[in-house]
Amino acid sequence: MQQDEGQEKSQQLQNFQSDDLLEKLKLLNYEKHLLKEFKLKPLSRFYFVKATNPGEQFYMFTLICWWLCKKLGKDMERPQEYDDPNTVAANIIKMLGEIDVPVDFQPNKLIRGAGPICLSVLDVLSTQACKVAQVGYQKLHIAQEEEFLGDYLEDNAEIILEKLEDEQNAAALSDDSDMELEAHNFRQLNWLNRPQKKSIGDVNLDERKTELDARMSDHQEWHLELERVLPQLKVFVKADARDWRTHISQMETLQANILEISDTAEAQLKKLHSEFTFDLEKIESREKHLNNELKPLIQQFKELSIELSTIQSAQNQLQEDMEKQTTELNEVMMEQELKKEEMERRGQAMSDGSSVQQIRKAIAKLKEDIAQLNLEVALLVHAHDQDIMVRQLQQNQTTDLANNP
Repeated sequence: MQQDEGQEKSQQLQNFQSDDLLEKLKLLNYEKHLLKEFKLKPLSRFYFVKATNPGEQFYMFTLICWWLCKKLGKDMERPQEYDDPNTVAANIIKMLGEIDVPVDFQPNKLIRGAGPICLSVLDVLSTQACKVAQVGYQKLHIAQEEEFLGDYLEDNAEIILEKLEDEQNAAALSDDSDMELEAHNFRQLNWLNRPQKKSIGDVNLDERKTELDARMSDHQEWHLELERVLPQLKVFVKADARDWRTHISQMETLQANILEISDTAEAQLKKLHSEFTFDLEKIESREKHLNNELKPLIQQFKELSIELSTIQSAQNQLQEDMEKQTTELNEVMMEQELKKEEMERRGQAMSDGSSVQQIRKAIAKLKEDIAQLNLEVALLVHAHDQDIMVRQLQQNQTTDLANNP
């Protein structure tokens, strides 16, 4: 929960910082000197808050940094859209160091082109540029509007008129109580005797009240005064869109307008209907005539289309057969090439006599091996015979010793 609140506060701070940055850029007239010169679109209020298009935002960020450094009198190479981001970020860090701005972040944080780091850099540069340009600030002054008596009287007159309408409608239903209702109305409409807010023209209002009190002393004088000033009354009625009576009056007005316009519109529509009907009949008759004239041609076109489709299918079949035969021909030619290479290789081997020499060498080697084997066999036989003779001699000696002790 606390982490969410911290993120929300951080987001609000970034929004405020972005809004403040845009106001500073407007004070520096960046729309005329930067956007118009490079034909760029105006920035939104939260353009640098979140990275949505890093490439475009980084280019805009570097361009504004270059322009603000130019305002500060620093010489910085104007960044291009396809420059190396690391080089441009290093140049910006270098410029910040020249104007004694502490840099406690890595240069790669600027490559995103948006976020709190980019906002801080732009805010620092724009603040310094406003100081150099000596942009002045003035406290906002709100002029207080004076209250006029006429507005007060006009608002009260609307309320009074509404009461008069209601009570006069009730008075029309009962002729006997006409005079009583008028007296009651004037007693309720004696709003001039009520305490009012002092405003411009208070002295004239008091004099008018005194004059009216003197003139309207009885009921007859009130009635005569009403008949005298009634034509001069100006009514300002503010229509309420939620009032059903307003809706009814609007419906009646619209209905009258519709009835007034419907006669002319109906005549025009009937005329258009007759013209359309006549044109449709002409088109239909012309269509029948064209169909009758083009019927044999259409039949011929159908026959030719069928014949064309037959020929195209036969052609496709021939193309398929030709492709198969071409494939078989290529295989036969490849096999022929292999056989030819083998025959050439064998003929070359037979012509140079290498095989015969190899056979002779093999026979000579075999003879040497046989002679060696014969020698080994003779040695083995000799050793075996010698062993047998030694054994016989030993047996004879033992026999002689046994016979002659």
